Amino acid sequence: MDIFTKYPAEVWDYDVEFTRSLPDGDTILSATVTVEPAESMVSCPRFDLGTDTVKVWLIDGLSGKTATASVIAMTAQGRTIEEEFKIRVRG
Repeated sequence: MDIFTKYPAEVWDYDVEFTRSLPDGDTILSATVTVEPAESMVSCPRFDLGTDTVKVWLIDGLSGKTATASVIAMTAQGRTIEEEFKIRVRG
């Protein structure tokens, strides 16, 4: 699992690539993004879909906390694929 860092005031985007998980001809149709735990104060105000990537935008965060962002992508051919990464909030 990838681990990234950010300061509380920073707004960062993270590309979650599903290239290896998608067979030829399948594409991402929709996605959901959750960030936990809530005590980390990291939030995802939006995400952007590509054909094989979900760009996750993260804001805020409480110094010293670590959050896990979970991205669940649904594909045009009916697959559901999940990827996660961690964010450490620097202080």
